Amino acid sequence: MERNERSTIFRLIVTGILVVGGSVAASTAATHFSFAINGTITYRDSMLVSLIVPLLVAPPAYCYVAWLSWKLQRANLALDHLARRDVLTSLLNRRAFVEMAEARLADGLSHMLVMADIDHFKRINDSMGHAAGDLALQHTAKLLDSMAPKGSLVARLGGEEFAILLPHGAGDDAAMLVIVEAIRERLEQVPFIAAGGLTRITASFGVARSRPDERLDGILCRADKALYDAKNAGRNRLAMAG
Repeated sequence: MERNERSTIFRLIVTGILVVGGSVAASTAATHFSFAINGTITYRDSMLVSLIVPLLVAPPAYCYVAWLSWKLQRANLALDHLARRDVLTSLLNRRAFVEMAEARLADGLSHMLVMADIDHFKRINDSMGHAAGDLALQHTAKLLDSMAPKGSLVARLGGEEFAILLPHGAGDDAAMLVIVEAIRERLEQVPFIAAGGLTRITASFGVARSRPDERLDGILCRADKALYDAKNAGRNRLAMAG
């Protein structure tokens, strides 16, 4: 549990104790005050004070508890988002992608996996600096995320490698390859600004269709092999796994 979460939970507990303790203390104080003014106190007076004072004290305290609970929920959602996202690109990170992709493949339906790798990425870092490399990654991520069919899982697996799990029912192999080719062409054609000038990059793509009862590591392996077939064939192209 994160330190901020523990701190918030502690405040909730303390606030609850204060609400109860404050109500009791206020009732007792009011009772003594009434006795000091009148010189006497009846059972009815005591009961009336005991009922009214908590009603005055409790609502603001309970509102504060509700506000703290809401803040804790928001913090948990933010932490969950950060834990599942790549910091640089805001795409799914490898861990989240694996978890979500495995769940989808478990439905037994056919899915298409696309792996992409920026060509000559090391050359970009070496010649233009790591800041330019980061911009290249962000540029690629934005393009992949915007052009992938609705419902796709888009992730940065690590380094300059990305993955897209296309949704079942998005189309047959021919239709999906048209989409991947359009992404490849768009990446080649659209420049981004780095090191004070316009820069263009390309990427190679490996595509694989899931087999019946195939696990994620199996389709990842086949898509990765197709990706390196595309690299070995000259880069800036796509290859389909057998």
